[in-house]
Order: sequence, then structure tokens, then C-alpha cells
Amino acid sequence: MRILLIDDSPEFLEVAARYLSAAPEFEVVGRAHTAQEGLLQVLRLQPDLVLMDLAMPDMNGLEATREIKTLPVPPCVIILTLYDNPEYRQAAEAALADGFVPKSEFASQLLPLIQRLSTLQAPRTVKEKTVKHILIVDDSRTMRRMVHASLQHLKDVTFSEAGSGLEAIEKLALSKVYLMTLDLNMPDMHGIEVLRFVRSHQAYRHIPIIVLTTKGDQVSQTATMEAGASLYLTKPFMPGFLAARTLEFLEGERSAV
Repeated sequence: MRILLIDDSPEFLEVAARYLSAAPEFEVVGRAHTAQEGLLQVLRLQPDLVLMDLAMPDMNGLEATREIKTLPVPPCVIILTLYDNPEYRQAAEAALADGFVPKSEFASQLLPLIQRLSTLQAPRTVKEKTVKHILIVDDSRTMRRMVHASLQHLKDVTFSEAGSGLEAIEKLALSKVYLMTLDLNMPDMHGIEVLRFVRSHQAYRHIPIIVLTTKGDQVSQTATMEAGASLYLTKPFMPGFLAARTLEFLEGERSAV
């Protein structure tokens, strides 16, 4: 069983990793110190089990568990906490956690619980049809609708939208994105800044990014492509051309122009 540990205590992460690694049937594949970092690692590592701390500074373990459980094939999640009371147990159950273990009883309760979950867990080798998620980023709601209308006929795709660069970065952390369309001029964060952020992170750097902008000058295009864009299109764009190139990127036929 491949296990990911998420806890803001480095000391507990070390103790838990040593304890679990002593059993040959377990492999600790990753550690995360925050919930947001843990969500990224869930997408990247695809563990069978997540051990999730309840109290963390950026996002609590219940919120993170809810996000994990929205994935097409989510891992099991066990909540770990210093606070053992009925309210927290009920909240963990409501968040669809698969177990709840007080840290004071870590050594006695955790292994039996993991063994029970392992007998119930469906094999992760069973593949389901991949539904590819497209993130549409533009501060204009009208433009987001136009992009969605241009691509909605593509098979096995789903969409989400972001009205700003910061919102786009937040949504990247919540679910796996297969392709992004991106405006350049946005009020909080310029599109090139978003590009640089995406390309600087291992989990995101291979996502195709199609830039849609009103800027048609060569300087803007060169700067955008150098920042990591996969394709540069000016508005108004041709819906058929956008759909064709999007399909190429999703099928992996091209990664850049």
C-alpha cells in the first residue's frame, strides 16, 4: 500500500514514516507539511492511502479530505488528530474520511484500521475513462462563455473557470488540469506571471497553455512564448481552430507550436 503523510509537524512525519516503513507491505511515497501541498502530491503520486492531520495552518484536514474525495478514483483517507471527541469524529465521517485515529492511539489503532481498509479497497489498476479537465482563465465572463462554447463539443472533457490569475492558481491545486486557456490582461496577476508560476512547478509545468489575448504585437507574443505558452492566439479567435488545437494538445500530438 502506497501511503502519503500530511501533517504540519516534521517530528510526527518522521515518526510516522519510520513506523510505517518497518512493515514490508507499506511504502511511504511522500510527505507534505500543509494541506495544499498534500493535495498537489495526491494528484502527482496517486497514493492508496492518505494519513491526514486535522489541524493545519492553511486548510484543515476535513476540508482537504473533501477535496480529495471529489477525485474520480480517490485514495482512502484516515484523519489523525490530538483532539479525540465525538464532534470531530462526526465531522470526519461527514467529510467522507475512511477512518479517524487519535494520535495518542496511533500505534495501537492505525495498523488494524489500514489492514481493514486494504481488504476493502478496489484495485487501482482498474482504469476508468479519463475525463480531461480544462481550466478557462479570463476576467471577462463573456469571454469565458465563448471559450466554453467553442470547446464544449469535445468528448470526455469537463470545464472550470477562473476570473483572475490568483483564482486560477488556487484551482490548479484542487484538481488535475489537462489544459488551460489564459488571458494576459487581468486585474490582479498578469497572464505572463501565471505562466511563469505554472512552468516553475513540477506538478504543472507540462500542462498545455493556450493564451487568448487582444495583444497582437510581436513583442507581447515573443515574451509570452518565452514564458512558456504552448500557443498564442489573438481575440477574436476562430472557434473551430481553437477546438482543433485544443484536441491536439489533449491527445498529446503536440506540446508546443
